[in-house]
Amino acid sequence: MKKVLALLLAAILTLSFSACGGATNPTTPSTEAPTESGYSISQITIGTTSAIETATREEYAFDMLSSGVSQPPLVYQDLSGEYHPLLASFETADATTWVYTVTEGMTWSDGAPVTAEDILFTLEREQANGGAVFEAQTDSEGKTTEAKYTGYTLSDDKRSISLTLASPNVRELSNMTTFRVMPKHIYEGKETVTAAEARISCGPYVLESFQKEAGTLTFTVNPYYPQKPNVEKIVYQLFGNGDTMYLALQSGDLDMVWNYSAGVAGTYQEILANDDQIALVNVAAANAPAVLAFNNAKGLFADENLRKAVSYALDYSAFQTYFGSAYAEIPNRGFVPATIVGYQETEKLETNLETAASFMEAAGYTGKNEDGFYVNADGDIASFTLTVNAGKETQVGYGELIKTQLENFGIQVVLDTLDGDSYNAKTSNKFSENNITMEAAIYGYTAAGMGMGGGLASIYVDGTHPVQGGCQVYDKQFGEILVELGGATTLDAYYESAGKLQNYYAEHLPFLALYWDNMMFAYAAKLNNLTVDAVFGLNNVNNWFTITEK
Repeated sequence: MKKVLALLLAAILTLSFSACGGATNPTTPSTEAPTESGYSISQITIGTTSAIETATREEYAFDMLSSGVSQPPLVYQDLSGEYHPLLASFETADATTWVYTVTEGMTWSDGAPVTAEDILFTLEREQANGGAVFEAQTDSEGKTTEAKYTGYTLSDDKRSISLTLASPNVRELSNMTTFRVMPKHIYEGKETVTAAEARISCGPYVLESFQKEAGTLTFTVNPYYPQKPNVEKIVYQLFGNGDTMYLALQSGDLDMVWNYSAGVAGTYQEILANDDQIALVNVAAANAPAVLAFNNAKGLFADENLRKAVSYALDYSAFQTYFGSAYAEIPNRGFVPATIVGYQETEKLETNLETAASFMEAAGYTGKNEDGFYVNADGDIASFTLTVNAGKETQVGYGELIKTQLENFGIQVVLDTLDGDSYNAKTSNKFSENNITMEAAIYGYTAAGMGMGGGLASIYVDGTHPVQGGCQVYDKQFGEILVELGGATTLDAYYESAGKLQNYYAEHLPFLALYWDNMMFAYAAKLNNLTVDAVFGLNNVNNWFTITEK
């Protein structure tokens, strides 16, 4: 694995790519007979349980969904881990200065060309909205986030932008798999834009309509896109729960199902596998679907002994069995799965109630009360509140199982099941003005998020991260490792620092992965020649150029 990645890096550092590639070539013409309209497939209908309220760029769920149709990122990553141009080609000589060149013919859906000025405008807008892009940002508490880039230059023809990082990053392209560009000519100088203006995009499709009551988003072909896709129209159907969505897939009302950074839940996989009208594709996952994250700075779990006690009190095989697929595994103490760049072996998590009890004693909880809960010398019960997002039914299930297991062991768990906005305000820096209040929470970490910053899920641990930082770790040793990761100019150096970080996770347990799993994607068996993206699964731009019907 490491050797392959080293060869990949060498290619990245010396070459500039100018055309899309990967497992399948999106420009390969279909052999399927065209419909009367000239397209191989008239419509693809995709089911999703993503909650979309406004269908605008500012809405996270829509932003992720539209990445597969109307808002392509700069680059994409295939299933072998290699990066390829999508909106732009790329090159670097030192992992510090990266040059992105807009792919020939890329055009906004109003006919204006996509330029490197659009990339710059998007970055500057992020800076203006509080991101530390070109200038450091200091929050109200005096916490400073250093600027990501020290400078930029635009080419004379405005097709290329050169961005210089504050420090080398051999994994910078992983951040560009979710970076989407805004049209400068539409947004510049405006506080608000019309709905029509907000729908101007540069992918192969453009949003034609969003019918909130009906729960549908309809995308039609962007006539200015340089290549013609195989599919004339793509419709997303929103569902309130997985049960009704998978029934719709089985009844033939859907062509595929999709949720960002999530495959088919293990509870549905066997049912779908026994349906000959459904096809499944299994992909090694780089996400963490089930995470128990602790607040390491305040509350019960500021005591490392209690984090360790919980780690030994949980039965991971139960999570693997009840929620995972046939490919699910018990995680390592180092947290990240083997598909992550920089992975190194650490011990497996294990259930050992005797060891758990010894850590409770080390934390000062030497006895139990009449209800069976551990108490300390002051008579205080070992109790914490576990925050859960009510909008994600599987995460609620994780929380209930954690409560059952820990209370059987002797730790009281109070479930705080919140709506999405309240959950975000309590568990992330972005929505809580750097005032994370949860004691512990259930999270799902996306593949893109796992790779951001220094990688290895570090943005979720780092208390200084301006957006995530749920684990609230401010430890000097952790910070030094992050600096090492950020300063790595070769994969060997990155792997060395990555090993230190995983050993840090294993020793201090700022969070726990409850299980590792592959991602299973489901689609109608009548479809053929599908392309799977490492970040966006079946909902990716390239898929609409390769997909056919049998």
